[in-house]
Amino acid sequence: MAQLTVTLSEPMAAKLNALPPAEQRKIAEEIRELAEEAIKMREFPDIYFMDGPTGRRARVRGGIDVWEFVEPYYVHGKSWDVLRESYPDHPESVLRAALAYYEAYPDEIEERIRRNLGE
Repeated sequence: MAQLTVTLSEPMAAKLNALPPAEQRKIAEEIRELAEEAIKMREFPDIYFMDGPTGRRARVRGGIDVWEFVEPYYVHGKSWDVLRESYPDHPESVLRAALAYYEAYPDEIEERIRRNLGE
């Protein structure tokens, strides 16, 4: 990991300090997560991050969590046809956005899929 020094404006520092602590993490860990998510959202404009019962996760605009889209694709040998058949009401652009994110961050998505499958 690379170590960086970050200077925030007073209003942004106050907002960061006001965020609810996630699992008693340090501010540096919060900044790291926020920076990583911001970079991923710049890389994939159709992806955003959302809190939920299982933690923060990547979600596709106009759709569901990335792992949910990818699960049938992953389980059935990475078959585009299975993915398309699993989500006939979603535009191809949404499915492609989920796959592009998965291809860039497979460990993150596969870990969620395995957890959902009880592996």
